[in-house]
Amino acid sequence: MARINGARVKRKRRYPTAGKSRFYRFNELDWNARYGNPKEYRKQVAIAHRKTHNYCVVCLTKKSEEIHHAYYGNDIIGVSTFPTCYRCHNEICHSPTNWIKNLSNPVWGNRNTDEFIIRLRLGYQLLYGGIIL
Repeated sequence: MARINGARVKRKRRYPTAGKSRFYRFNELDWNARYGNPKEYRKQVAIAHRKTHNYCVVCLTKKSEEIHHAYYGNDIIGVSTFPTCYRCHNEICHSPTNWIKNLSNPVWGNRNTDEFIIRLRLGYQLLYGGIIL
């Protein structure tokens, strides 16, 4: 704070990005745009859980609680979106070995590896095909 004519005034920074985290620009991105219309998205989530009988497509044993997007855009259940349990979603689906971060387009560019997408689809087919472990 500086004083000009006795009043306290906040000076503008000479370099607006100086002193900010390198992730400051991520706060300005519209992360929720990936999910589209919230009402329609909630319907899709309910359908996805129902199709796998509320089981996780990764571990095949725990109840599914979340929806994992293998990649964003064109949300098709069993192709790009999969029901998972909380643990598998955080520890396996988004692990550095299975998740590719795109720094130039973090909202739409982050995705799973092709090998892990195949694994997710196999788990989905196993559960949706009527075989429950």
